[in-house]
Amino acid sequence: MKPTKAQSPRGTVRLAITSLISLPLMCSGLPAVIAGADQAAAPFSHELFDGVLHAYVNSDGRVDYAGLKANRDSLDAYIDSLGSFSPRSHPDRFPAPRHELAYWINAYNAFVLKGVIDEYPVATVMDIGEESGFFSRLYFQAGGDSLTLDELEHGIIRQRYREPRIHFAVNCAAVSCPPLENRAFRGEDLDLRLEAALQRFAGDPRQVHIDAGKGLLHLSKIMLWFGSDFVEWFPSDRDDPPADPTLIDYLMPYLNAEQTAYLRQKPDVAISFKDYDWTLNDRLAR
Repeated sequence: MKPTKAQSPRGTVRLAITSLISLPLMCSGLPAVIAGADQAAAPFSHELFDGVLHAYVNSDGRVDYAGLKANRDSLDAYIDSLGSFSPRSHPDRFPAPRHELAYWINAYNAFVLKGVIDEYPVATVMDIGEESGFFSRLYFQAGGDSLTLDELEHGIIRQRYREPRIHFAVNCAAVSCPPLENRAFRGEDLDLRLEAALQRFAGDPRQVHIDAGKGLLHLSKIMLWFGSDFVEWFPSDRDDPPADPTLIDYLMPYLNAEQTAYLRQKPDVAISFKDYDWTLNDRLAR
């Protein structure tokens, strides 16, 4: 199911979005690095963002927004580096698609943090931006391109990479969102990190829960909003993938033994989607 304006957890999905991948590059004022014939350009570094996440995000994915706002120099420097370089403006800095995708996931999460601390204190991102336009009206710079969060997620990350596990890695600063990790993503171990994020999501009763007494499987609304991603981009490397996969098929390998046994006995179990809590994922908001 394609998410609609009323449904999308991270803003309006514009079905008429021009393919951002094909837009001409609007390069920043910084020149590209000129490498010699025997010297490749240095890979893009996420070290600054890694330090920010380690310092201000706890193991539960809660963010010390007050502390980050008061000490934002490292985040701002990382934001500046995103504005100067991207896989589109400087492809030589991203040796493989996994490095590109790690960049875009980190960029999304960093832009969300910037958007929040620019207006902090706030109770929810829905209070930020004209007409609650946090995802669709605030613009950020990536390699010289001016993008909203909607355009970044739906026009680049989802459209180009077709990787459903990104929904467990990008963070919308809401309590109901899968937790923000306190380490930056990197291309070298991106697959392992995304797999771990999916495993954590499936094992979190706040996201996936079976009520055997009522015969209901409760799922995060992310599984409704982006249902088409999980079934249309079903992993081709799964053993005996079903011809017509379902959300349950997608989650099944990551559920515990009791849940798996129940769903195998009741493959047509009714699914109920949980209400989405947009409260800010602030360490102070408990």
